[in-house]
Amino acid sequence: MTLIFSNHRFQYEVERLFRNFINEPGIKLSTDKADAQGDFCLTEKVEYPGGAELSVDLVREGKRFCMSRSIPSGMPEKEQERELCILLYKALREYTGRDLPWGILTGVRPVKVLSKLTDAQAFQSLLVSPRKLAVSRRIEQVQKPLADSIPENSFSLYVSIPFCPTRCSYCSFVSHSVNSAAARLDEYLGRMMEEMRQLSTISRHLGLVPDTIYFGGGTPTVLSAEQLKMLFSALECFDLSHIREFTVEAGRPDTITPEKLEAIKAAGVGRISVNPQTMNDSVLKAIGRSHDSRQTEEAFLMARETGFDVINMDLIAGLPTDTFDSFAASLDTVCGLSPENITVHSLSLKRAAALFREGKEGAAGETERMIDYAHQKLAEHGYIPYYLYRQKNTADNQENTGYAKPGTESLYNTYIMEELQTILAVGAGASTKLVDRRTGRIKRITNHKYPYEYLDRFNDILENKREIFSFFV
Repeated sequence: MTLIFSNHRFQYEVERLFRNFINEPGIKLSTDKADAQGDFCLTEKVEYPGGAELSVDLVREGKRFCMSRSIPSGMPEKEQERELCILLYKALREYTGRDLPWGILTGVRPVKVLSKLTDAQAFQSLLVSPRKLAVSRRIEQVQKPLADSIPENSFSLYVSIPFCPTRCSYCSFVSHSVNSAAARLDEYLGRMMEEMRQLSTISRHLGLVPDTIYFGGGTPTVLSAEQLKMLFSALECFDLSHIREFTVEAGRPDTITPEKLEAIKAAGVGRISVNPQTMNDSVLKAIGRSHDSRQTEEAFLMARETGFDVINMDLIAGLPTDTFDSFAASLDTVCGLSPENITVHSLSLKRAAALFREGKEGAAGETERMIDYAHQKLAEHGYIPYYLYRQKNTADNQENTGYAKPGTESLYNTYIMEELQTILAVGAGASTKLVDRRTGRIKRITNHKYPYEYLDRFNDILENKREIFSFFV
């Protein structure tokens, strides 16, 4: 199959939309109309005096689907892109016989996009389904008081611990086996604490005050209790008197111990994650997890006994070997534990994931049923959706949604996903995001991706962080 972009600059959105319908290996990308042979999809813009014609010509398996429309001269390029994507959507819908729940939307933050549109615009201009629009509108309502509560001159602090006991087969995040990184782990923690001190100096100089803290990964609890205590002590270089939320992703149940939980609790952490991904032991084995569902329940109860009253649990819909009934049973079991937050992800296979490289798929065709079941079941148990985002190559064109019992919504998750607050970040792969709330201007400063790069080029990272001054001053 060849996807052809002729005489237009809309390759990124066109390719992503195409892959939402047909995401098979071996798709060739071209800008040459001469490649319109065999199975192909030609997307084209032909200009003429006073306007242009946009067209899509899809030929596959002996069938042909053609769409076109004329546009006036002077139409903004973004609008031209949208019109071409609608033509492509309609041709692919005719070929596949199915609609996509998010229509032509391909971005990470659909709630942010849809918040600027009326319902009619969402349906007509983006072809979003009524079901997904309703979820988006509900999240908007939940997020409004959270957004309104953001203190002036505040920021959230993200701490990256990119290490795990082992790498899960679906994972595309920057994470490394802690055993392979052991030789330089202490050096990594030392540099990260140095980066914290630099950010503390910068934030104090600019009059910025930390509002929330989030330790993510990887799996932060792969560190020992003493190492965690050391990092928590390093945070004291910041003014912590105004912290409203402190989260640690405890993550993998097989890394959680009473000693680590006590250290986390003593540091003032109020929210943790215990993430099973599934409660089916055979599926856990299929994705490379070394724990079982019993350990997940034990870790959850251990956290409760330690005094944590806001616990998140993650599940993934669409995992390899999983079925709808198995996913439903996992969700029912997690609901029975009654954590305050439950985050339901759709499997997304990116190039860095082992499953992607092996050409394996998840529960294709079942993921949409799983996501719909989760939305219904969690509503029955009193959970509300409070944040949502999407990723590339997501099973059945679905999304990731955070659910919470009312009043326990994560501030950090809301703020980072909707780009409402500055995030200052430390550690390998961490991304600082500077947000000017008055103008909506956003700037990103990204640390080197891998721990060894982070260490070997650490002075570059400190120098890059000085760009924070020029953004705010």
